[in-house]
Amino acid sequence: MIAFIFTVICALASAQPQHRTAPTFEINLDKPPEQRFSVIFDPAAGFNETVWEFYNMYFANNERLKEALYHLVATRGEEVPEMQGEIRGLAMGSKLPLPFVQGIQMLYELQTVMVPIVNVSRLPKRLVSTLNYTFERETAPPEWAALSQIPWRGPGCTGIIATNTLDGTVSHARNLDFMPHRIMSRLVYTGIFTRNGTELYRSQMVAGYVQAITGMRRGPNGFGLERNTRYTDHPGGFEQALSNLKAGRLLNGWQLRQTLEACATYECALDRLSTVPYASTEYTILSGVRKGAILSRSPDYVAYKQTLGIPADTQPASYIIMTNFDFFYHDIREWFDPTGGEMFRPRRLVAQGLLNATLASGRALTPKVLFDVINAEGVLAGGNDSEGGGDGTIFQALINVELDLWNVSIPVLKHRRRDDARAAS
Repeated sequence: MIAFIFTVICALASAQPQHRTAPTFEINLDKPPEQRFSVIFDPAAGFNETVWEFYNMYFANNERLKEALYHLVATRGEEVPEMQGEIRGLAMGSKLPLPFVQGIQMLYELQTVMVPIVNVSRLPKRLVSTLNYTFERETAPPEWAALSQIPWRGPGCTGIIATNTLDGTVSHARNLDFMPHRIMSRLVYTGIFTRNGTELYRSQMVAGYVQAITGMRRGPNGFGLERNTRYTDHPGGFEQALSNLKAGRLLNGWQLRQTLEACATYECALDRLSTVPYASTEYTILSGVRKGAILSRSPDYVAYKQTLGIPADTQPASYIIMTNFDFFYHDIREWFDPTGGEMFRPRRLVAQGLLNATLASGRALTPKVLFDVINAEGVLAGGNDSEGGGDGTIFQALINVELDLWNVSIPVLKHRRRDDARAAS
């Protein structure tokens, strides 16, 4: 046992990837929606060149995908006026087609529903036996089938909320993983959303996307927020989410951003995000001052809730963790996720092993330990990706509301360091 703990601690102390700073821009909410994001189109930011690279590489010559995406946008109709105004501003600033900019606002929802794999472990045994140990699939209607070619993909996110026994504060660490990594990692930034010249909240953003992904509302009872992809958990979930998108239901990320704006307290955020309708399944991860929770959201309700301080199964009371699978329902798909480096070695179990070994050695779950865990081999996604076109961690955050800590960065994975070296030579 001692040898095992020593091995794990050494893994935590192993060489970490290099990191670069995520750029920061002010998003002034007092401006008209069309003007709020104009700052990111400054040539010095380099975002416009990258979003055009993304469009030209994956959409410009794929008529079937464009047709399906634009058809969904037309079926859905305009977003709420404020959001639609921001989308128009992004389209005008970038000169990209408006339907494309509006379509990528469904980034999370589409990459959730267009991986049509049902958790067979929750299906009746009679049905599972007929699958010959394969996955049951839901097939998209022909008019939407081309959406399966969307280039942004997961799964690949890790969120950990943990209590530091040295000072009692709660820290929140997250990896955001997406593909194509080479492009997505060049589009992330921190938006400081202000009103009357004062910060209202801050959010990790992707250029061209107006919704929240990772956020923080500062204050004595503020909160940190993270979203992770959650795949549908029952037959029919795929069609339900697609129906919600076609019907114009508010997108999940807009609900998160409106929560950052409307709620000054952790309790307000937890209550709101437990009850507002979502367009698709998703994990909502909230940290606060000495508290935290993970909501496994279905579109209309909370399917499962983890609360910091309440132990469950092999998970002690001192932390809660989520990647992209319903481990509490024994989701078999978790074992086929290669984003940590190999299949049959889930990122969650690797991270949990490191956290448990730290506790067994008598060490506290400090912010430094959490940062080491999300950068550890088997947890950091894409660390061994030789080409950089696949999945990889594009953004990391370390948040502690009580300590007013917002430490965000972009890991430079092995393939990116090789690319930079080639460019320099």
